[in-house]
Amino acid sequence: MAKTEVTLNNDSGVYVPSTDSVPVVAGDAVSFSTSDGSTAYAFFSPDAISVLSPRPASPFPITSGHKGELTFSSSKPGAYAAFFGSDPKAGPENFPQHATNVLRLEISVPAEPPPFSSGGDEMSRGH
Repeated sequence: MAKTEVTLNNDSGVYVPSTDSVPVVAGDAVSFSTSDGSTAYAFFSPDAISVLSPRPASPFPITSGHKGELTFSSSKPGAYAAFFGSDPKAGPENFPQHATNVLRLEISVPAEPPPFSSGGDEMSRGH
């Protein structure tokens, strides 16, 4: 059975997965860790939760310095997705609904967007 290791790279609070998808094959495993040892959270779609073992909590913590490992219990197509973030209360409101044979790995945006630059970026009235 295959095992896919996914590293979440922390880019100023946005966790970017090292791959964009993982094949959903019964018996195969997937593990998650962070590149900098920080704690991140995975938010799995309902379909993904139904084929992962052990059944992941929502959100699924990927704790500092450890790998979160899960195994697929089915190969059937489904709306499989996982979003990653640093805030356990900031999960996505909606998941993709398109059925596939891969677990799509997505990023969540930070809770607060970066500030706009000041200076000459302002628009003047009347434009």
